[in-house]
Amino acid sequence: MKIIFFVIALFISLSGFSQELKSSKSLLTALSQSVQNGKPVLLIVNAPKLAPQKDLTATAKTFKSALNENDVIEKIEKNFTVYETTMMDTSIRSIIRLGNIKRFPAYIFLRQSKEIFFSDFGNSTDKKKYLLMVDNALAAYKEKPIAALEKDVEADGSNVSLIKKLIDSRKKIGVTNNADLIEKYVSNLKVSDFDSYDNISYILESGPYADGNAYKLIYTNRKLVDSFYKNEPLQKRIAVNNAIISNTMIAAAKEKNTARAMAGANFARSSWTRDYRAGDKAYNNQMLWYYDTVKDTASYMRSALYFYDNYYMNVSADSIKKIEARSHKAAMPSPFHDKPVKMVSKEKMDSLMKLPGAKNVTTQSVVAVTSSSSNYAMELNNAAWKFYEFGTKNINNLSRAMLWSRRSIELNPLSGYYDTLAHILYRMGYYEEAAKTQETAIEKGKQEKIPVTNFQSELKKIKSKSL
Repeated sequence: MKIIFFVIALFISLSGFSQELKSSKSLLTALSQSVQNGKPVLLIVNAPKLAPQKDLTATAKTFKSALNENDVIEKIEKNFTVYETTMMDTSIRSIIRLGNIKRFPAYIFLRQSKEIFFSDFGNSTDKKKYLLMVDNALAAYKEKPIAALEKDVEADGSNVSLIKKLIDSRKKIGVTNNADLIEKYVSNLKVSDFDSYDNISYILESGPYADGNAYKLIYTNRKLVDSFYKNEPLQKRIAVNNAIISNTMIAAAKEKNTARAMAGANFARSSWTRDYRAGDKAYNNQMLWYYDTVKDTASYMRSALYFYDNYYMNVSADSIKKIEARSHKAAMPSPFHDKPVKMVSKEKMDSLMKLPGAKNVTTQSVVAVTSSSSNYAMELNNAAWKFYEFGTKNINNLSRAMLWSRRSIELNPLSGYYDTLAHILYRMGYYEEAAKTQETAIEKGKQEKIPVTNFQSELKKIKSKSL
């Protein structure tokens, strides 16, 4: 069973919005109403509601978002059609992905075409935050739509100013994949333009392909590139590297271009400089993603056997837990640097952060979400399940998958992990042990208070040897 977790960082308190702000029934309805009334859409995306805790501070218990204040509601409803939902809403996933939305509650402003023109995030007791947000959104709405700018660039692809304006507009709404545009941008520059630090920075911040002309051309002035990586803030450098890797790998998968994938993976490796082991792990991790995405099963399995044995099985469970704790802490820097942050996984999302109360202090809350890339148990479980899904009957491959699955349970004994192990044991012909393991999955599922109907159905198949 494949499992995906999220890391949730909770800052101060979290409170759901009241129903005073009128919301459309769906995004489709909101967009339709937007066409009729001429108002753009305000998409409010909340984190899932968390179960209240008895030991919350007085401040947390009495927290009320200023979004509910009458003058804020009046200003929003006067200018926008509202649709309020949660991040689990499948109809908004493409918008969340395009806008690179990772902090919630998120406020995403859409044109009738679903084009994002402004976004903001966070919860506050200060109504000025929301009034200013509306003013900024209205100002952004008056700017030329990205779709129109794209047509302008298509009509005049040699106009550097137009290309730059389009890239800037995309950056404003959180789009980090501007690799194709930056290729077009550099093709219209002069050699002397690469002697400009601002130009070098601009190209890097646009996320160029690791094997593209833009990236190659900036290295004609290596001194400025080195200066960028030496002097710019760490967070900015990390964001640049992540954009380059992501854009290169996505394009490689889309084109089924293994050479480009290797370029992206090599860039990921080089970003670790002298930490050769971490660099090698980064390279293999990117290539695994590529092989999986393009469905190159043979290459995936060959790489996975090396990758998981070398980086996940040669380390003790205690060491893994320590590594994971450090990684989780480093992965989510708080925008409120003076506030402590508690990290919890998705299955413990109802654990709210405890902070001392304070009277007459403006309170804010933010939920930030990232994939839990360092979750060893989850990754081992998913790799084992993938080997099962591939349908392999090779006993050596299944034995390795079984070991990965057992290690995932050792690290975090979840019901889904037992389900994975039961399936692998069944494939190997250990029917009795598979049944017992699936029974454990059911017991664990009940303890976790999740539906176990599917686990029970799989148990029947295991016992009847019809799986």
